[in-house]
Amino acid sequence: MSVKLSGESLTPFLHIVKQYDHYIQSKDIRGIMSLFVTDDEPHSFGLHVNLNERKTLEQRFTDYFNAGESCTAAFEAGKSEPIVYHFGEAACLCMMLPVKGFEDTRIRVTIFLENHCGQWLIRHQHISPSPD
Repeated sequence: MSVKLSGESLTPFLHIVKQYDHYIQSKDIRGIMSLFVTDDEPHSFGLHVNLNERKTLEQRFTDYFNAGESCTAAFEAGKSEPIVYHFGEAACLCMMLPVKGFEDTRIRVTIFLENHCGQWLIRHQHISPSPD
């Protein structure tokens, strides 16, 4: 059965959120890709096209970073704490991110992570507008 994490047990997941945000802000393609599983089956769905292989995910981040400063500064990851459910070598992280300049707009993020030799890596992410 999965367990909802709290307190110190959230630390590695808060670190991943912080790293993800840092790599997006600094447009670091190598950094962002280091957060994903290394095989050819990471998945990303949502605000952009559905991606299901490492090469296309990397190209999507490259295109996103090359699109300009306005797109990389849109979400405010530091203003939301994730909810994390943990089960064995898997975890599900969920959070709502505010969008800069749009008070009532939030983006819903769900990330499925796997523990690979002590390192939590993203297997699947889903990003979509919040229905709220």
